[in-house]
Amino acid sequence: MKSHRFIANGLALNCLDYGGEGKPPILFLHGGSAHAHWWDFVAPAFVGDFHVLALDQRGHGDSQWADEWAYGSRHYVSDLDQVIGGWGFGAPILVGHSMGAHNVLAYAAEHSESESEKLRGIVAIDPPPDYPEGVVEFLKSIAEKPPRRFESLDEAARNFRVLPRETLAKKEILEHVARLSFKRHADGGWTHKIDRRTMIREPSRVWKSLHRIACPALIVKITKSPLLDRELAKKMAAQIADGRMAEIDDSYHHVMLDNPEALIEIIRDFVHGLK
Repeated sequence: MKSHRFIANGLALNCLDYGGEGKPPILFLHGGSAHAHWWDFVAPAFVGDFHVLALDQRGHGDSQWADEWAYGSRHYVSDLDQVIGGWGFGAPILVGHSMGAHNVLAYAAEHSESESEKLRGIVAIDPPPDYPEGVVEFLKSIAEKPPRRFESLDEAARNFRVLPRETLAKKEILEHVARLSFKRHADGGWTHKIDRRTMIREPSRVWKSLHRIACPALIVKITKSPLLDRELAKKMAAQIADGRMAEIDDSYHHVMLDNPEALIEIIRDFVHGLK
């Protein structure tokens, strides 16, 4: 696997490249506090048909942090616009999870209606259409706490947890993601790669702009996840001209870790006609 470094709004963003160069691009976007390697058990399944990429969004993974706080939906969407506009791969299918799904919806609402050359379709997995104020305040309270430090990568990986905490992921999947989630400092200590200020959210209100999404769109409801109600998922899909909804069982919120096989099947069914 190789990686690219894209410059967007002055920040260097890391993007994993799983292969398939020369084929239509599909770009995966992780959720909050995650990173591109969360897609390692899903993205490779699409290399036969697509040029498959996964982006570390600003402040996450191996991408650069903003000097001053700049982690609102508008900042992520602007980064996407600059990356896609300048990467030379053509119009992608975007697949996003959680915060990444929110960003995908916001991007599509701005760019799919009159700029079809920038977007061929989207998959939004367990997306919050709008963030409740209580959730915004909860995330802010986490952001204000100092990062936990560990003496070794082994210790850091043992203490790795997903948020929300519920998961059905296999031990080896969690360990793989965990060992790619921390960085070592000059003093030998290890901390999570994330800029904690990314948890201070300034989300877009995408519910009222869903009708502007003109490209094919799939809303994925995760049965065991409380983040997106089934009826709300149906209403979201109905607001989009070419929208549809699908469900995945046997998974909590972090479906690419809990049930990657089912997620691959759902995405593959949707993108089959979008290559």
